[in-house]
Amino acid sequence: MEEKFLSIYLTASSARSLLSTKDVVGVDMASTSTVKIWYKGGRTATLTLNAAMAANNNDVSNFLANEIAQSHNPNTSPQSKYVNTINQIATPFPNGILNGAGTPAAVTVTSIVIA
Repeated sequence: MEEKFLSIYLTASSARSLLSTKDVVGVDMASTSTVKIWYKGGRTATLTLNAAMAANNNDVSNFLANEIAQSHNPNTSPQSKYVNTINQIATPFPNGILNGAGTPAAVTVTSIVIA
């Protein structure tokens, strides 16, 4: 599998961070304000969000899992997500994500920790 990356803007540092989409085995909400990406071999990437999501709300993890899957799918639309080595993720994340109060949230990533 070809190496692909998601480029995510970090609001806390005003920089972009690259996350590999190769060998991802899972994406899940680790808490109401963090998303964890698991890789083969046990490595993880933990993304801290600027706002808490409602309990059991998987909108952000589903969005990121979909972006990861599309980066390796030749039938994806737009085709550029498959062709590009680096795919920039728009922030705040797309509309439709609700915060803990159940209202639309402008969700961004403040930090990413690789372990």
